[in-house]
Amino acid sequence: MKALIYTKTGDLDVLQIKEIDKPTPKDNQVLISVKACALSITDYERFKTLSSKVSFSTQIISTLMGFAGSPIGAEIAGVVVEVGENITHVKVGDSVYGKTAGTFPKGGFAEYALMDKDHVCVKPQNMTFEQASAISISFETALGALRKGNVRAGQQVMIYGSSGGVGLYAVQLAKSMGANVTGVCSTRNLELAKQMGCDYVIDYKKEDFTKTQTKFDAIIGVNGCNSMKDYKRLLKPNGIFVGVGGDVKQVSKAFLLSFISRNFSYFAGPIMPQNDYLSYAKELAETGKLLPYIDKIYSVQDTKEAIRYIVSSHTQGKVVVSMDFK
Repeated sequence: MKALIYTKTGDLDVLQIKEIDKPTPKDNQVLISVKACALSITDYERFKTLSSKVSFSTQIISTLMGFAGSPIGAEIAGVVVEVGENITHVKVGDSVYGKTAGTFPKGGFAEYALMDKDHVCVKPQNMTFEQASAISISFETALGALRKGNVRAGQQVMIYGSSGGVGLYAVQLAKSMGANVTGVCSTRNLELAKQMGCDYVIDYKKEDFTKTQTKFDAIIGVNGCNSMKDYKRLLKPNGIFVGVGGDVKQVSKAFLLSFISRNFSYFAGPIMPQNDYLSYAKELAETGKLLPYIDKIYSVQDTKEAIRYIVSSHTQGKVVVSMDFK
C-alpha cells in the first residue's frame, strides 16, 4: 500500500510517499481503508521551524514515540475492511472514525490503517469523512478539559483560544452543558467564535481580557501563556483554571500550581483518556450540537503545503487531508 512516511527527523522533505506492507489487525483492532486524516499537533509540531534545523527535544521525542520510519497521522475516518476476533461494535463495511492504533497514535496517512478497539466508532451519519476525521483528539482534549473544570449549566466559562481545533470544540461543549461562554481570540476569528456558540467574545489584540468585570467558574487555557495571577483574579473563589494547550509553560505552571491550589488544574490527553468521547461526539453531532470547523482540505500529495500552512498561520479549526493517493 501507499503511505506518507516520516523517513527521519528533518524538514518537510523528509515526508515521502512510499510503498509499505498493509498492516494486519490484532484481536482488538480494526483495519480501515482511510478516506481522510486531520493534522494534529504531533504531525506538525516537529516541523515548526520549517527548516532542517531540528531541536534536540524534537529528535528525542520522535525517537521515543517511534515516529521515524512510520506514516504520520492520528485522527482518521474511513471504511472498515477487516476486524479482529474481539471486535463486535463495528463490522466490515461500516464508515468509522477515531484514532489510529497505539499509545502514540500514528499511521493514518496511508491507504490502510489500524485502529484500536476503544478508539473506533461508527461515524456520525450527518458528517463527511473529512468532517469526522477532524473530531477525535481535539474533541477528546476539549471534553477532558471541561470535565476537569466541572462545567455545569448556568456557569460562567472563559475559553482562551476559542477559535482553534480544541477551542471551537470547547465552546460547543460548554454550550451543550448549559454554560455561558466568553471566548478570547484575535480579530479575524471573532465572528467564527460567535457563530460556534460564544455568548461574548474578547478580541485580545484590541482589548485586555484581564480587565473584564465578569468572574468565571472555569477558565480553559487552550492557547497562549498568560500570567496565572491574572487568571486567578478572573476566577470566582471556587473557580478553576484548566491548562490544556498553548505554550508548554502554561500547562507546566497549571500543573505545578495544582499541588498547592484548588483553583488550578491541567489536562494531559495521553494519560487522561475520556473513554466515551467518540460515542458522545457522535450523539452531539447527530443532534446538531457539534459541528467540526475545517479551515482547509488538501490532497495527500500536498501534505507538505498543509503543514506549512498550519505552522505559518493561525488556522481556524482543523486542517484535513484526503487520502487520495495516485
